[in-house]
Amino acid sequence: VKGIYLDRDILFEELSSDVKMYTNIGDLLPISIYNRLDIVQNNNSSNDHLRFLFYQLFIHEYCLKSSSLNKINLIELIENYYYLNRYELNQINEFDKEYNSTKNVLIWFLKNSFLRRLLTKSLLILNLQILFTLRFFIKDMYKAMIDIGSSSNKYHHIENEEIFYRSQIISEETFGRIKSNIGELLSINNFFLANKNRHNALSFIRQNVSSTNLIYRVLFEIKIPSDYKFQKKHPFIDVTQFSSDEYTTLFFIGSIFQINTVIFDINNDCWTIQLTLYDERANEDFFRVFTFLNEHHTPLTLANLLRRISPNSAKQFYKHILKENSESSSRLECYRGLGLCSYSCEDYEQALMYFEKALEMEPEDQLIKSSLHNSIGLVYAQQDNIDQAQFHFSEALKYSSSPLHVACAHYNLALVYGKQRLYDEELDHYQEAFEIRTNQLPADHLQMASLFNNIGVAYSDLHEYDKALSNLRKALEIRLKLLPENHIDVARSYANIGAVYVKTEEFRMALEYFNKAQLLFEKQQPIPEQDMQQINQNIKIVNEKLQ
Repeated sequence: VKGIYLDRDILFEELSSDVKMYTNIGDLLPISIYNRLDIVQNNNSSNDHLRFLFYQLFIHEYCLKSSSLNKINLIELIENYYYLNRYELNQINEFDKEYNSTKNVLIWFLKNSFLRRLLTKSLLILNLQILFTLRFFIKDMYKAMIDIGSSSNKYHHIENEEIFYRSQIISEETFGRIKSNIGELLSINNFFLANKNRHNALSFIRQNVSSTNLIYRVLFEIKIPSDYKFQKKHPFIDVTQFSSDEYTTLFFIGSIFQINTVIFDINNDCWTIQLTLYDERANEDFFRVFTFLNEHHTPLTLANLLRRISPNSAKQFYKHILKENSESSSRLECYRGLGLCSYSCEDYEQALMYFEKALEMEPEDQLIKSSLHNSIGLVYAQQDNIDQAQFHFSEALKYSSSPLHVACAHYNLALVYGKQRLYDEELDHYQEAFEIRTNQLPADHLQMASLFNNIGVAYSDLHEYDKALSNLRKALEIRLKLLPENHIDVARSYANIGAVYVKTEEFRMALEYFNKAQLLFEKQQPIPEQDMQQINQNIKIVNEKLQ
């Protein structure tokens, strides 16, 4: 309890002060990390590099290149959002009357208003409904920063190295991501302020925030090297003239930094994270990636990228494209994307509706037709409608023209036969998929791990336990190599191996693997209830056998 207040006005002032403080240093900076190893290994277990790419493309290739934008749509949306909050409604009214894109955009950002909080929260949770209406503001901010930066020589020729400081509280998860990626690139996906005065920056966290096991007090120490050249893509400007704080610098959304060191400062009881403002033009490989993406991106490719990060946010993007685009091929892809998002969210009825809408448009591309039948088959399989699932997987196989699509159809047909306990047919289709993927994919690809795992389970069902263990161990080996050690698929590999040892009556070995699986299941967030119930039951049975 910070205090007991009898005076309402004093309480309101304290609350306002706390809100302002946490807006400045709270864990409200969406951070993403571009790990080059993830790219080289095609590591889909971490989507951080995808998030990194999405923010860069969304801001620069979508928001800043949008036309015919104004504040009307934003005001209509947020008046409903704040309809019970008289204070915010007064600010919205003031904004409607006074906001001017060329005169006071920076002032509106720097003041403690609904606008900054709304932008910050929307960027953090990727609320595209609001972000679409804020594109005009992001564009106005960019233009204002470019105008100031371009007109001042000090941003074009930095003679001496400059250092800025930003105090922040961050979650344990965010801190861990930064600490484990020394040398990699970090993108701060919001406008953010920093200060040249280290003492002033430290005073925020020293006075107001205590470290805990879940919250870390950090000081970002941001170095701008003497040879850094002003970038129009990621401008930064001095905004002291617009702010009550001295020596304040504003960085544009998506500014990129290299993580240098993470050191604990015992004197100030906080962690210092040293960053260097990164010039992407200096890295040929990195620059080539963004040049390619910039030249080949469309709103649909952005939505597809977002689907791999946040299916719920991607739904908003697909629906937005449907409103703006009448082209049939784009609409078909949007329906397909909406179906995939709904499937990811386990909303199978809605997924089926979208997939069938796309199929009704009679796609000429055989691969798309195959993919849609495959997706519909997966929905029916989840609903235990085996006949319909088998029909659509067979249709997917009929229209497949690429080897990997053929392998996918065989894989899914195997799943259907497995549900019917037709284990010989199941194994035949897995072997077909295996032969194709062996020639198309690296030996240690995660899709190969899934195949080894399922082939192992099929052999176990056929009582061929040596072959079962051989395949399950190969699956585990690949997963341990490519996935985080606590990943749920690693736990399931342990559980499957344990289940084979139960069948061979090697109960001590079974218990060893079940205990490993249980430990990993307990570390999942949220804990998978079905997996936990099964593993606990297995451990109980094995313990009874050992007694």
